[in-house]
Amino acid sequence: MPPPSSHPSAIELETVKRSSVRAGAVTLSAQFASLAIHLLGTVLLARLLSPADFGLMAMALAFTAFAGLFRDLGLSTATVQREQLSEAQTNALFWLNVASGAALSLLTVLIAPLVANFYGRPEVRGLLWALAPVFLLGGLGAQPGALLQRQMRFGRKVTAELAGAVAGLLVSVLAAWRGLGYWSLAAGAVAGAATTALLMLALSPLRLARPARSGGLREMLGFGGHVTAFEFINYFHRNLDQILIGRQLGAEMLGYYSRAYQLLMLPITNLRAPLTAVALPALSRLRREPASFRTYYLRITRVMAYASMPLVAGLFVLAPPLIRVVMGPGWDEVVPIFRALAMAALVQPVATLRGVVTLSTGRGADYLKLGIINAVGACIAFVVGLPYGPLGVALCYSAVNYLLLWPTLGVAFAGTEIRRRDFFRTIARPALASVATAALLMLPIVQQALPASALATLLIGAPAFALLWFGVLLLLGGRADLVDLLAMLKLLRRDRAGRKEQRA
Repeated sequence: MPPPSSHPSAIELETVKRSSVRAGAVTLSAQFASLAIHLLGTVLLARLLSPADFGLMAMALAFTAFAGLFRDLGLSTATVQREQLSEAQTNALFWLNVASGAALSLLTVLIAPLVANFYGRPEVRGLLWALAPVFLLGGLGAQPGALLQRQMRFGRKVTAELAGAVAGLLVSVLAAWRGLGYWSLAAGAVAGAATTALLMLALSPLRLARPARSGGLREMLGFGGHVTAFEFINYFHRNLDQILIGRQLGAEMLGYYSRAYQLLMLPITNLRAPLTAVALPALSRLRREPASFRTYYLRITRVMAYASMPLVAGLFVLAPPLIRVVMGPGWDEVVPIFRALAMAALVQPVATLRGVVTLSTGRGADYLKLGIINAVGACIAFVVGLPYGPLGVALCYSAVNYLLLWPTLGVAFAGTEIRRRDFFRTIARPALASVATAALLMLPIVQQALPASALATLLIGAPAFALLWFGVLLLLGGRADLVDLLAMLKLLRRDRAGRKEQRA
């Protein structure tokens, strides 16, 4: 961490707090819209496509996720985190991202036959050829999107992302309805990427010029190299499970596992993404103010905990009716896998902020160290759990997330004023309230009282969980936390009112 100033700035903290609350509100609203779009897509496509179709797509995506590690070269994160950034540097970074995206598109076309042979499924070759343009499109939109995030102009950024989500959904559903099977998933991915990239270019303040060298790129490439190395290692953390299941157990079992993972991560990602997107530029501004840095981190962690933990616990309890309503008949094997992964998801969103701490303080090497620790643990868990099927993989993965929490927090907080006990104290109440509420609603006497209809169970169970959770939280002394969260909402309303007066 850079040398601290002698007097932490309360004014700077308040300025960042106001900006991040406003930006967080914009992105969170957009993420709810994105959640609705993706949930609608899940409902429709689960009825139009088979588990094997999703399994084939997951096989192709396992490779594209790996190749995608090198599309950005970590330069978007470097753009957001850097204290000073010139137009010449931004322009140079843009062309670097475009070049890397084009190279990856070509590599995908060339290596597709090898990936298809690895799985023993020739359909994967065509899917990878169809998905190849996504890398070039991602390279076009990377720096424009990073520049919008750096300037906390999230309204424009989420507009491009939502438009891409809508375009991808429409194309996928229309193609699936016309009987194109797994090809509909690839078509939607390309349509969504193209829409987002073009809008990012149109809405960003980026001023393009001919490719040219610029000073300071070596340092940014070094930082980006640590980020890319982390993503390279993290790939195995995120995808080895699906590669092993697809290779050893086949497309259908992978279809069940991938649908459980995607359905669970859909709401979690839509909560986590806006908060982490706001936290990185905000914490980067406070990196020279240790006390303000710690205060902001703990606040954003508390918000993340209260947003994600009750949601995950509720999804765990309501998994059977949720999957029946969302995915329809024939997907019952998803339920136990979904619940096993939910155990990891209870702590994952708040734990994700470890990486934001290291990135915002410019400690790329520590960020890479986090990736190595997590990847080694996850890979061991996948190998141990594979003989017991997708459920065994999910259970072992959940266990390793908790085993690695203590050492990885130590790496993330090194050189800062944040301590591991700060983290656990911050998440204790929402975690205990969520687990206790789930345990009460899982009691046999409660489960037997639920209606037979899956939809009726959801309509009754969701509000019942929320009410019981609030009651348990108050019994645990959580009133002060709720007051603090309400104060942040009031700050947002005052900010909106002030801006309306200025426009008037």
